[in-house]
Amino acid sequence: MSQFPNDDHELVDFLKQHRPQIPPADSALETQLLAAIEALPPQDELARFRRSHPRTKRSIAWLVPPTLAAGLLASVVGYRSLMPAKPSAAELANLQAFIESNWQGTLSSGATDEDVPLFNDGTTN
Repeated sequence: MSQFPNDDHELVDFLKQHRPQIPPADSALETQLLAAIEALPPQDELARFRRSHPRTKRSIAWLVPPTLAAGLLASVVGYRSLMPAKPSAAELANLQAFIESNWQGTLSSGATDEDVPLFNDGTTN
């Protein structure tokens, strides 16, 4: 326990003077405790109560199948909703024409000074 600093004698004297009295021990307290313990039901009654009112895994076991079914349903619905729709023939033809025109543009144009890449690997100056 920490001690008070030596320079604060007035506080120490005040606390010693106004210290509360410790209450006397109750002689009947032991008797009251033993009577309360004897009033408790025997252990076999407690065990029977616990068996008739289980709070174990058996009480929530019925939740497992519906939870699995809900998870499966959610995954199927989520997968179906996130799949993109199949493009029509017109959209596929438009996409193919776009890709071919861009590919032909990259093959036919010659490299000029404006086409120099912005970044290099440092091997050339």
